[in-house]
Amino acid sequence: MSVDAEPVVVVVRVPTPRFAPRWLVERKMRSTIDLYGSLPGLTYKIFTIESQSGDFGGIYHWVNRGAADAWFDDAWFERVRTERGSEPDVRFFPAPLTIDNVDGGTPATRKGRHVATLVQIPTPAGIADDQLRAGFAEAEAEYRAVPGLLRKHFIIADDGAFGGVYLWDDRRSADAWFDEAWGARVVERYGRTAVVETFDAPILLPTWGR
Repeated sequence: MSVDAEPVVVVVRVPTPRFAPRWLVERKMRSTIDLYGSLPGLTYKIFTIESQSGDFGGIYHWVNRGAADAWFDDAWFERVRTERGSEPDVRFFPAPLTIDNVDGGTPATRKGRHVATLVQIPTPAGIADDQLRAGFAEAEAEYRAVPGLLRKHFIIADDGAFGGVYLWDDRRSADAWFDEAWGARVVERYGRTAVVETFDAPILLPTWGR
């Protein structure tokens, strides 16, 4: 499979307007569920609120880069600038492997307490993309057994990093995995420190590419 044909994850963050309460942000998110549920090539969307800044947005899983680019076109960026008054932060990550640990797939929810994390680790020198992909496949069984982990997208960043997008049942599950021992293991194994972004994920929308 070519890189352009493989699935991609897109992480979007938009600064929340000043004084906008969280309940209003979530209500506006819920009002767009039908729209996102009908987008060609979108298989899953996690509606997100970044835990520290309050930035709102989403984590999207697309069947390929072409489907993602068709949505995130110039008109989309202009619409966000006009409606939100700020520049969106949009990052694309090839996602060669996705696992879902829920029988039948992680279901939709409109008001949950799930947590998503984006992890990026600088790739050690000399490690090629095909080696990363092979490592993802070898690690699949380990992540199938992680308590509280609903989904994981294994990702490769254009800037030479690798990692994953994790969807957790709750914050306790995420914190139990990303503890100090985990950070120490990353440094020991890769010689690099991981960058971890944490998001509240109140709304989950599986579409399965319809």
